[in-house]
Amino acid sequence: MTRTAEDEKHESGAGERRALSGLEYMRQLLTGEREPSGMARLMNMRLVEIEEGRAVFAVEPDERHYNGLGIAHGGLAATLLDSALGCAINTVMPAGRVFTTLEMKINYVRPLRRETGEVRCEAEVLHAGSRVATAEGRITDASGKLYAHGTATCMLFKSKW
Repeated sequence: MTRTAEDEKHESGAGERRALSGLEYMRQLLTGEREPSGMARLMNMRLVEIEEGRAVFAVEPDERHYNGLGIAHGGLAATLLDSALGCAINTVMPAGRVFTTLEMKINYVRPLRRETGEVRCEAEVLHAGSRVATAEGRITDASGKLYAHGTATCMLFKSKW
């Protein structure tokens, strides 16, 4: 398998994350010192707020996100929740400590459409122990109308990369 410049960039970023706390790393993403992930760019999501135990992402649904029914694919809400929930948990990780999602639960309340306008996903850590962390999040529009909500359970471990 041929290594690409993108592979090397990813490995370099992973090594830099190991040396920083999750909150320090996330603050660099927020200020533009670090580029957003490929998934965030692909889905047109952006990190808009970050603090210890909390992360907020925003996206404006459009036709690129649509499924065959003419509404945003459920994967948009799932990706938005996964990103916000994981990043909220990341903010409580010290340097050298990382996580991976073990389980995620999503409740879809109403469809996202272009006409919905920008939605925000606000996520907060509920618990961060020595091995497991949990977080909950909500996707709402500018008026506070709920579109989806969910929870995540993540396993915490020492970085090996």
